[in-house]
Amino acid sequence: MVKKLSAAACVLVVLLLVAFFVFKRIAGPSDGARLLPADTLLYVSLNDLLRSAVRWQGTALAEIGSEPEVKAFLEKPLSKLQSDPGAGEAGGLLAGLKPTRIFLAVTAATTERVDVAGGFQFWGGRNDFDRAVARLRKELPAGESSVETYAGDEIVGTKHGRFSLFTAAHGRWGFLSNDAATLKALLDRASGKSTGPSLAESPDFLKSVGPMLTAPDLLFFARPAGAVDILLEAGRSMGAEAIPDQIGELRATQAVAGTWKLDGKLQRDAIFLLRPGSQPAEALAHKSVRFTGPDSVLYLDFIGSLAGLPGILNKALPERQDAAAELAGLAVRAFGPEGAFVAGWHPGQMTPSGIVALQIRDAALAADAVKRFITFFPEATVTEQDGIKLYSLPSVSNPLAAPTFTLTPEFLIAGINPEAVVHAAGAAGPTIESQAAFQPALKTFQSANEAFAFLDTRMVFERAYTAMRPVILFGAQVMPGVSGFVDTSKLPQTDTISKHLPPVIFSQQRLAEGVLIQSSGPFTVSQIAAGLAAGAAAGAPAAR
Repeated sequence: MVKKLSAAACVLVVLLLVAFFVFKRIAGPSDGARLLPADTLLYVSLNDLLRSAVRWQGTALAEIGSEPEVKAFLEKPLSKLQSDPGAGEAGGLLAGLKPTRIFLAVTAATTERVDVAGGFQFWGGRNDFDRAVARLRKELPAGESSVETYAGDEIVGTKHGRFSLFTAAHGRWGFLSNDAATLKALLDRASGKSTGPSLAESPDFLKSVGPMLTAPDLLFFARPAGAVDILLEAGRSMGAEAIPDQIGELRATQAVAGTWKLDGKLQRDAIFLLRPGSQPAEALAHKSVRFTGPDSVLYLDFIGSLAGLPGILNKALPERQDAAAELAGLAVRAFGPEGAFVAGWHPGQMTPSGIVALQIRDAALAADAVKRFITFFPEATVTEQDGIKLYSLPSVSNPLAAPTFTLTPEFLIAGINPEAVVHAAGAAGPTIESQAAFQPALKTFQSANEAFAFLDTRMVFERAYTAMRPVILFGAQVMPGVSGFVDTSKLPQTDTISKHLPPVIFSQQRLAEGVLIQSSGPFTVSQIAAGLAAGAAAGAPAAR
């Protein structure tokens, strides 16, 4: 009986191995980086769409979206979006194609052209691939078409003015490119033909992705040097002059890699700048944490440099350049390396208040710098409150802010009002380190040597939502069109959303091989920065 079971088990193992190798041969490589040449300039990959969809269900944002109150509030705006017929067509194409991995790459670039390649692993039928590609071509201007057979695979090419699109499929991979040779190289690698080292074998790629998150949902890799050369060449053609120091800094970064991952309730990202031998001259001591407290919603601690201060003061004070240059030189020697920004939001306040703290290297030089600085503001006043000497600048004050600063034995502290400065200078109570919300950030806080940031998203939301809810309700009544898109009577309660919000944590570490930047939270710092940049870009035309 045992022998029969053993024989059956062996047969099963053999069948599974055969199925695996047949499946692998049909599907082709599963890693998009193995399909691209080693000198690829840019690579972006969504690694497993199905896994990402499953992971998303456990995130804080998905939990918020599943709350009954939130569903009721979003019902009207979502119905407006889903009424778009294009959304249904796109959903049908994706459902048939069943894509899993998707990548986009720039394989070569000059001032004349950029070779782009894209690929996606799909589990639908070949007809679904053809329909999806045909739908894509419908979005482009009509053009001439051609069909070529290459090593048994059909390449369809269309020309749309100066732009060409070539498409083909091999096994479970579909490919697109604006260059026929690039597409053929993809087909060669997908079919197992040797065409030289791939991106996955590149030393720069391996070093860059080494410190990254494991099993990420998204990965990107870039070589900035190639872009620098193209920009320099384009600049020279327009008569622009390069700044050697800035170009040197850009060239020092051999590669940039990044990953994004859905990890339980959190979104995480990590960015690595490959810059070998870039050890930090100075590291964070976290002395500025003393300025935080139970109501601190944001704490940013960083190693900074005042090297650019001379240029800033020369532009700000063109009529007193000599005095500005002396002040800047003095400040560079007097302050640093650690700086911090702390924002507090007390219950009942409409907006948060904050202070900036700059570490003092030399107390005598710092005092001299302050004396020289206030000579630029003849109306500056010096007062004392609770034993703290305060410097105020009436000429730059307004009803909402009264810029004030002071010197302590270790820090220069500046704030938008005297109360914030006095509170920080005399801070002696518990810091943010003792707060429950900060506990997930402690390990990161202790390991960061260049920058650290903590944002208490729950407290920010509770303070902001409580303050803005009456404004939103009133605004919906007086602004035409709002009621047709949202039902403000269904606004969720504060705790319905805030209870799901973990803090945003950010860190920057200087390592032997480069700089590692990481963040986590219901959204990441990179996403916040991208959102702010998009908002600024959208508002730029109106500002003009």
